[in-house]
Amino acid sequence: MEFEVLKELARTVTRNKIKHIEVLGNSGNKGSQVEQFHEALITDKFNTEKEFVRYFYKSHDPRHAGYQKLKKKLIHNLVNTSFFIDTNQAYFNERAKAYYTGYKDFAAAVILITRSATKSGIYLLQLTLEQAIKYEFIDLAADCAKILRREFARTGCDLEKNKYYTKLHQEYEEKRFYENKAFNYYETLVSYYTTKRSPSLEIFKLASDYYEELLPLVENVNTSFFYSHFYNIGLIKYISKKEYISALSILDDALLVLGKKQNVNRATLHSFNFQKIALYIQIRLVDNAKIENIKEHCLSFIEVGSFNWFRVLELYFYYSMLSKQFNQGLATYKEIVKCPDFKLLDGSFHDNWLLIGGYLHLLSQFDLLPKAEVEAIVGKFRYSKLINDIEILKKDKEGMNIPLLLLPILYELAQVPKDRTKEIPIEALDKYRQRWLANDMNRRSNSFLKILLSLAQSTGTSTVNEKKIKKEWEILKNETPDVAGQSFAIEIIPYETLIELLFAKWGLSGILQPEASS
Repeated sequence: MEFEVLKELARTVTRNKIKHIEVLGNSGNKGSQVEQFHEALITDKFNTEKEFVRYFYKSHDPRHAGYQKLKKKLIHNLVNTSFFIDTNQAYFNERAKAYYTGYKDFAAAVILITRSATKSGIYLLQLTLEQAIKYEFIDLAADCAKILRREFARTGCDLEKNKYYTKLHQEYEEKRFYENKAFNYYETLVSYYTTKRSPSLEIFKLASDYYEELLPLVENVNTSFFYSHFYNIGLIKYISKKEYISALSILDDALLVLGKKQNVNRATLHSFNFQKIALYIQIRLVDNAKIENIKEHCLSFIEVGSFNWFRVLELYFYYSMLSKQFNQGLATYKEIVKCPDFKLLDGSFHDNWLLIGGYLHLLSQFDLLPKAEVEAIVGKFRYSKLINDIEILKKDKEGMNIPLLLLPILYELAQVPKDRTKEIPIEALDKYRQRWLANDMNRRSNSFLKILLSLAQSTGTSTVNEKKIKKEWEILKNETPDVAGQSFAIEIIPYETLIELLFAKWGLSGILQPEASS
């Protein structure tokens, strides 16, 4: 900053009288009611506003004038404090620091220009624009160029700079326009999925139209944000028609293009790598070296204990079950539950790991994992306790409730007929199957439960309904999850693997062998 500009900045700030900066943590505020309110909030001292008002104001009415004034004051201080957040902490990478600093400096520049400190404001805007271009903050770049264009036009002292910023403004407004178009198209497609308004054919047509419209723009609108939505639209296009190999090809293209960009958002790279692992599991592709590499790449973008960290390891666990690397799955489970942030997982995400623990116990019943080690990591297995601890999954009759309901049946059948200790409620389970599983989405679960019920009905190997079992076995082999439209997560351990394990334990493996042609 030139000395004359620095003098202007100092005079402007001094002239516009600065009141005491009201932020949390100032030494003069220690012990104030605002600080006490703040401390109570972050320590969960009170669960409701009524409790707080009762404690501080001896009132039961959250509309109490004193409380409303205090609340307004705290909000004011919190907003002020947000401008002084320390970006030197470990979880702020360089791009995040640049984003935070850029918008803070942009706000300061606008304030300075409106207070006639034009040179200081222009100086800040030029620095901010440089960082916005470097990190592809298109909105910020367009807004900075717009104001700089205007200011150099007004002064009339530097027409070349006016031309330069005019060109930049037009360029970044155009990029912003097409970024927003890609964003709008992607969000429209996502809304079709979340509200289940349309069949896959309609989604495919819509995604195809969007993809073809955006394709010619790829070379010119070469921003990470545009690429991210463009490739995600392509992904939806192919997944909606179950063309998974083409979907994997789109992901490879996306990672190749984005990987060359120096300052790409790490969350974008993580998302595409994450989806690659999910597709491998969905279509039952086993490639240990590639999955290991993708997993490590994913984890390099995220912090241990973050939500995305748990999600990556969850996918890795499912892949371990698919590839029959059961010890690797147990090690992943141990890493998850030993993480201090595991207890912060909420709802179905926490429930899912409790359920997975039950399936690790099931693998120990088949002697595929050491019973003592599983018990040391997971704890003792009691289905009654498990189902009491799980709150969300048991309410979903067609989703993750399926493996929860199947677990005790599998556990009992894994003991072979002579060692059974509990009666399997065959009639009730068959009613459940007919009501919830006899549909296109749950064809695999329907066939799997039919096989389990056939085993449960038998008192020994001589009475097993071989014809029925073979019929359902063929359905399972032909109706892979990608064909049936079922999420792979429902099969914590693939149904084929579980049937092979059960039949081996019962001495019935021959039933699963194809009949020799005559």
